[in-house]
Amino acid sequence: MNKQKIEIKSDLVSETSHNSNSSSAKLDADIITVTMTQNYSMIKPKSAEPIYYSGWKLAIIQFSLNLAMFVVAMDNSIVSAPLETISEHFNKYSLSSWIISAYSLSTAMGCTLWSRVSVKLGKKMSIIVALLGFELGSLITALSTSMYMLIVGRVIQGSFGSGLIAVSFIISSTLVPEEKRAFLLSLLSISFSVGSVTPLLGGLLSQAYSGGWRLCFYINLPIGIFAFFLFNAVYEDPECPTMLSLAQTIAFVHKYEFKKFFKAATNRKTYIKLLIELVVSFDLINFILVSTGFIMFLLAITFAGGDLDKWHWYEPNCILFLILGPILLIAGIFYDCFLFFKVVDYLKGKFSENVDFPERINIGPLMTEKLFVNVKIFSVNMLACFTAIATGCQSVYVIQYFQLLFNYSPLLASINSLPSMLSTSSFVLLSGIIISRTGHIKYVIMVGACLTLLGNGLLTILSDTSNEAEKLIFVFMGGIGFGFSAQSSLLSSQRELDPLDPRYKMDFVSITGCNVFAKQVGMCIGSVVATMIFNTSVINKIRSDFPEYSYLKPDSLIAFRRHNFDGRHSPFSKMLSKSIQNVFYFGMGISVIPIIFMWFISKKKILTKKEISKLKEHQLNDIEQGLPISKYNSKSSLGSNEN
Repeated sequence: MNKQKIEIKSDLVSETSHNSNSSSAKLDADIITVTMTQNYSMIKPKSAEPIYYSGWKLAIIQFSLNLAMFVVAMDNSIVSAPLETISEHFNKYSLSSWIISAYSLSTAMGCTLWSRVSVKLGKKMSIIVALLGFELGSLITALSTSMYMLIVGRVIQGSFGSGLIAVSFIISSTLVPEEKRAFLLSLLSISFSVGSVTPLLGGLLSQAYSGGWRLCFYINLPIGIFAFFLFNAVYEDPECPTMLSLAQTIAFVHKYEFKKFFKAATNRKTYIKLLIELVVSFDLINFILVSTGFIMFLLAITFAGGDLDKWHWYEPNCILFLILGPILLIAGIFYDCFLFFKVVDYLKGKFSENVDFPERINIGPLMTEKLFVNVKIFSVNMLACFTAIATGCQSVYVIQYFQLLFNYSPLLASINSLPSMLSTSSFVLLSGIIISRTGHIKYVIMVGACLTLLGNGLLTILSDTSNEAEKLIFVFMGGIGFGFSAQSSLLSSQRELDPLDPRYKMDFVSITGCNVFAKQVGMCIGSVVATMIFNTSVINKIRSDFPEYSYLKPDSLIAFRRHNFDGRHSPFSKMLSKSIQNVFYFGMGISVIPIIFMWFISKKKILTKKEISKLKEHQLNDIEQGLPISKYNSKSSLGSNEN
């Protein structure tokens, strides 16, 4: 943090401090908030006093949020083990990657919207709607009668699961005073760490009986309902009506006069308000362009790589999707960077007499131009995205390696892939500890980028002849890189924003959402492209090495081998081993790209606890002596925070 920012914050403190005790408390909240959480709420005018919780109420609310976060994290990984079982059940192995990708992509797309939904509905109602929607998606998925129905259920799960992620962090940040928030936020991160090791549970459930994979989705229902009742019973939100009042409204809706409703429904002004709300407050134009572009591109890769009829790389429909998808994506980015505020000004000039427009500082595009104009922010998000692509390849084919080559059961394959999950979750925590102790972010990211390349390179050595030690070490090393990059990339991009910028609040939301978006989309692309590479490799190798079986598709071959296992050193096994190695070679090649971007990342630090204590001591001394706040030089005394 530079000297000017500290002086401005200090002046705000000195104007409202009348004695040393109140000054100490104020500085505690102020300095810790500014340096550690980057929350500059002190700059904004004060509104109503916030509601803080403590004791058993705080514990219950936080526990319910942790349960909500747990089911979201669990559903992202629990299906990794029964993936082959589900694909065989529906005979749709070529669509297997979409069991994971449909969930992670919809989660990514929704993350940018739910923070704004919470402003409109209120925090309590938003998380209740998200939780109930997630439960509905889980039920649809569990009852699926086809792969397409299952994928639709996964999309619903991901769309509402993104709301649980975004709104849980918002609520947890407002439960206690600012200086105590770090601990609660770390508890939410732990829920993700615990949820990331649930493939073991997925393997156990899917192996229980023939339809056991459905239990992976049924298990969400009791956990979600329990979290719903805990949260609703304790958490208070003045902006949100109680569930009882909502139930009474629904029960006695016949008493309300419907003439006003139908009059509003036929009024032009109603639709103008709706249009402005969607375009201005939620940036729906960007959302439609970007999400449609990504889905079209990934659909083309999935279908063409699966050797489906009328979906080949040279077919017009495939070429159209491959070209139109990126064009829509670029159009969405261009709109947010150059046209969003022009469209807002146009709508304001045309409809301002009939509709009240929000203030300019309270609106903004989903993708702020700083994501692309600021080289440091762009670089760290690209690094996070390509690291996630490499990790997405692993998320599917580390488990498939054990199942396809060694004929391990889902449970045994999950146990063997557990080192990758554990290394990712443990090194996420380790990177946070290192950053908080040293203040350095860039060096942690650089280590993560190098370990991503090393880990993916080691995975290419895995084959049908690998021994147990190689499997354990190489799989463990494969997950370390993403663990180092996940949180640190977010901190680095947030650190580049200027808290004194009037648009800081909206830019902060945009930067945070887009960093999550980059990682989630990277995981999607990685899993989809990995499946395409595997399927294409299998098809090509069958045609070249086993032309008599060229009529077989990957679905048929894998289903046949599962029930007629011919050993891990058979010709079919070696063919599958080479195909999986091609996936890992792609992951290694992608891992080179973060090495390039890491050199352009910001060197800015965050203040450590010792530096915060030292800064607070100097400013308290000035206040107690009745002197103006000293111009404390953080660069010389606390270590440079400059580039």
